Amino acid sequence: MNLVGKIFVVLIFVMALVFMALTMAVYTTQRNWRDVVMLRQDEVTPGKELGLRYQLERAKHDFEEMKTAKDNLVTQSAAEKAALQLELTKSLTDLDLATKARRSLEAGQAGLDKEKSDAIAAMRATETNANDYQRERNKLRVDLAQAQKDRDEHFKEVVRKTDDFNRAVSERDEFRKLLEDTKMELAKANKCLRYHGLNKDSDYENANPPKVDGIVTSVLESGLIQISLGSDHGLRKGHILQISRIGGVQPVYVGRVEVVKTDPSASVCKIDPKYQQSNVMVNDRVSSKIE
Repeated sequence: MNLVGKIFVVLIFVMALVFMALTMAVYTTQRNWRDVVMLRQDEVTPGKELGLRYQLERAKHDFEEMKTAKDNLVTQSAAEKAALQLELTKSLTDLDLATKARRSLEAGQAGLDKEKSDAIAAMRATETNANDYQRERNKLRVDLAQAQKDRDEHFKEVVRKTDDFNRAVSERDEFRKLLEDTKMELAKANKCLRYHGLNKDSDYENANPPKVDGIVTSVLESGLIQISLGSDHGLRKGHILQISRIGGVQPVYVGRVEVVKTDPSASVCKIDPKYQQSNVMVNDRVSSKIE
């Protein structure tokens, strides 16, 4: 046998040992895992623990017991919570009633204290009044004659006051009638003012022009005319004037104009189309009112 053959023999021997070791290791590992998983309670010896299967079963059993205990605790807690809530509600109700009762008692006590104070004050006032009454009784004996005299004078005064009162009542009735008459006159005056387009706040000095008489000197465009009357005649802006035309026995009404601009001797007026009866012409008469 040469060297190569010896080497192969050694290698085969080494490989055989390795495979034998691996086989023993696998066998030992399978056996240990079986003990870890399947070892029963009666097979437990010092240094070994109960199999995982039985530990799992025990853990499941313990879990079920703990779950049952938890459910029981939850139910018991809910019942105790409801009981506590009911007791709390009852306690709050009792507290509210007690508070109201306390307030009522305090109010009653305050009332009693006030009544006591009023009674003491009344008693003191009564004592004072009694003393005053005693003094007044003595004084009244002295003043009785004077009081009878004063009574007669007071009676006369009452008669006079009664006459004055009756006279005042009569005057009041007359004033009321005068007031009603004044109201009627005021209503008539307001109606008259409204008829003439005025009111109580109108500026009558400016609204009513003075008594003037003039003529139309020219007819301008845009409904304007110029007249021979101005501020020297008392005209002001806003005055209303009447336009008429001499024709026959009586003047003919032409229309109404409003003063819009004044000069000392002339004014510009605007024709009011609502009152215009005919076209305004030069030399038409201008006055504060048509006579």
